Amino acid sequence: MLAGMQQPSLPTRLIRPNGWSLAAAVIAGAAMGAIVGARVACALAGWLLASGGCAPAGAPAGALVGAALALVALPLLGHGTRRGERAVHRPAPTTTTAARLVWLAIAAALGRWLAEAAVNRQMGLEGVAWLAILPVVLVAAAGLAMVAQGLVRRRGWARWAAVVACSLLGVAALTQLVDWSRALARSRAYGWGWGPAPIDLVTQVLFLAISVGVVALLMTPATRRDFQSSRQPPAGTNGQ
Repeated sequence: MLAGMQQPSLPTRLIRPNGWSLAAAVIAGAAMGAIVGARVACALAGWLLASGGCAPAGAPAGALVGAALALVALPLLGHGTRRGERAVHRPAPTTTTAARLVWLAIAAALGRWLAEAAVNRQMGLEGVAWLAILPVVLVAAAGLAMVAQGLVRRRGWARWAAVVACSLLGVAALTQLVDWSRALARSRAYGWGWGPAPIDLVTQVLFLAISVGVVALLMTPATRRDFQSSRQPPAGTNGQ
């Protein structure tokens, strides 16, 4: 009898992103990809030209890659709660773990910036330049904080942003790891002091692990079911 009184569950309704959502996703993916592309181009210039300076020539290519990745991940926008909706159940462990890893990425980025700022404070213009990027660091941290909170609330845009951003972050971290290894090899071969700073190795390993972990967790079947079942029935339907 009680079983007959239970309200039937509604199938998850996939909402296709409209034109504005599509344009915003492409622009956001291109912007993130441009930053990563510039970093990768600088690392490649260091490998091939063995020079310390570089021009951000990889930004256009990175923007194209970021836009393409944003389009590939676009179906993730179709699941999860919408504005004004609340998830009807507690988040799955995979979702909460991914959100905690995003918070860890924020802490790692701010800690890395503080450590470098303390060193560069006595380095003249380099210290001033490092302090000048603080607004960028804070904006990025605020954006990641919104993504972490959005994951807990099962927002489709937050899952999309986390997958795209962490995929690009993983590429950047892997490139920086290779660059660190090559710098270490050169310093050992030519006797250039102690070589690259160990904190750079620790930071990039941490960022790579976080990015891989977030993407893997958000693409698991448990997280997919978590977002698909987080839609509330329309008001006034009583589950019918």
